Amino acid sequence: MKTRERSFDRGAVIFREGEPGDSVFVVEAGRVELEKVGPDGSAVPLAVIGPFELLGEMGAIDGAPHGATARAMEPSRLRAIPRKEFKAWLQQDPDSAMRVIAVLVDRLRAADAQLASRRSQAMVLSAGGGSPAAASGPTSGVNLFSAVASWLLSRKVKPEGPNPVLDADIPFRIGLAALNNDVELAWTRALASTLDLRQGVAVRVLETPVSPPSGEDQTQVYAAALRARQAMAQAGDLDLLVWGDVHETGFTLWFTASGTGDEDRPGSFGPYTRIELPSELDPPLGDILYVTALAAIEPQSEAAAMRQRRLLPIALDTVDDPVKTMPQTWGASRGRAALACWGHACATRAAIDGDVRWYERAQVAYRAALQRLPRGDHGIEEALLRRHLGGVLLALGEKRQDVPQIEAAVAELKLAVESLLKTLYPQEWAGGQNRLGLALYRLDLLTSRTELLKDSLNAFGAALSVFTRAEVPVRWADVMNNMAQVLQVYGDQMKNPDIIARAVEASRSALEMRSRERNPLAWASTRNSLGSALFLLDKHRNSGDHLEEAGECFADALEVYRALGANRPVAVTEKNLARVRLLLRERGARKVAKPDWAEEEKG
Repeated sequence: MKTRERSFDRGAVIFREGEPGDSVFVVEAGRVELEKVGPDGSAVPLAVIGPFELLGEMGAIDGAPHGATARAMEPSRLRAIPRKEFKAWLQQDPDSAMRVIAVLVDRLRAADAQLASRRSQAMVLSAGGGSPAAASGPTSGVNLFSAVASWLLSRKVKPEGPNPVLDADIPFRIGLAALNNDVELAWTRALASTLDLRQGVAVRVLETPVSPPSGEDQTQVYAAALRARQAMAQAGDLDLLVWGDVHETGFTLWFTASGTGDEDRPGSFGPYTRIELPSELDPPLGDILYVTALAAIEPQSEAAAMRQRRLLPIALDTVDDPVKTMPQTWGASRGRAALACWGHACATRAAIDGDVRWYERAQVAYRAALQRLPRGDHGIEEALLRRHLGGVLLALGEKRQDVPQIEAAVAELKLAVESLLKTLYPQEWAGGQNRLGLALYRLDLLTSRTELLKDSLNAFGAALSVFTRAEVPVRWADVMNNMAQVLQVYGDQMKNPDIIARAVEASRSALEMRSRERNPLAWASTRNSLGSALFLLDKHRNSGDHLEEAGECFADALEVYRALGANRPVAVTEKNLARVRLLLRERGARKVAKPDWAEEEKG
């Protein structure tokens, strides 16, 4: 695809509303704001476009002029794609076309809401003798969506199964279990009312309560989480269950999602995550509860993921940051829990939209929560806060290739593990060891300090002492996949094929517990890791015995990455696959059994 890079200073206009749409832009660095002239003649902000997002795609599809003005909010670098090239790409790739439609629908829906708000304000002014309201009528968004749909139909693009674009309008189904100690359900219904009218959610009160844990012991906490899952199963079709107590000082609530997510993702909720809210149902309570509920959901479909990507940023943008505005009356314990949940929401947003500034805000929230811990032994609460803090520091360090930030992540994760007794909190201790192993591995990639890989392997070994294949197969596969990556890097650095052979076996073992159907991204990651290990094994044994299998692994992973729109893994895997295919062609041309690894290294 023919493209060219363009740079814009802060405040520079990239294109104006009404100008011809002859190019589509991809933001490579910086941020761009889209704005439209509203009914009262003033500029209405529609969206903020960040790295790896598109803008200007509307005109490329329907041939109409730009429907909004795009302005750089900071020094930005964009890549321009000619309209003809972009349209040809969509025609050749229906999955990408559907993802573009999803983006359009999100923006049009947001624009309609903004313009409707401005139109209402203008009508009020007109009725009161102010400036006349602009004439209302159908927005261009409806016509645009029709154009997109018609164009796709003309190309005979008919995706099978559920349509994620249309299904993205279905609200999240949140169940609120009857609160313990609430005999007549008055407090439960009052709490439900703070969520019921929020955008994108539908709340249902369940009359059966879920008994909360009677202590912090892991057995008690996990038993309560299991009771919550059983309640969800009985209620049917819920995305999230909120459950807990009402007592004389307020509410204590836990969150159980219908599906399982990546437990190593920064900001992921777990069975220990709870929020404490005062009994006064004032706006801050409803706002924080809404944001927390959206962040706690683990989407199990592309439609649900699209819904969360749309709703969570809007919610966070419209809620006051509790780090700055936490009511003093909430106290240390209540404030600590709210800050932790706010940190989870910020980290989740950063993970789904790629804006690392929200990792920064999550870091601030976790540090503020740690400062509210009482003096003395903090145990599980401190451990989890430090684990989440270490997770966002690691994410920031990886994004920015920042060694000191990853070193800070390692320090926090070590403190998290040291805060726990393995006998009391085995699952959380093992999870901390796994995340520590990942951080040490990432640090080695930037510093090439081989001793870090040894420490990383030790951490993964500790995690496997709890995450066994028989008892926790999914977590076992996660750790085995991580260990396989470290073993192949360690074996490559030590020039030891036996270590790389262990990486091959670890990847194969992980694949026995991972399937393309249930978790395609994890499966693709392990297939890619296996391909790399096989490639390195041949390199250090100076053979070509595994090249064909390595190529198959890379091709499988690439197919999934492309389907899911995982751009960065696509780029890496394409290079890996191209290298293997080049070596296979050279083998065929030379009619020899071994590829010339020495020449490849020099090249």
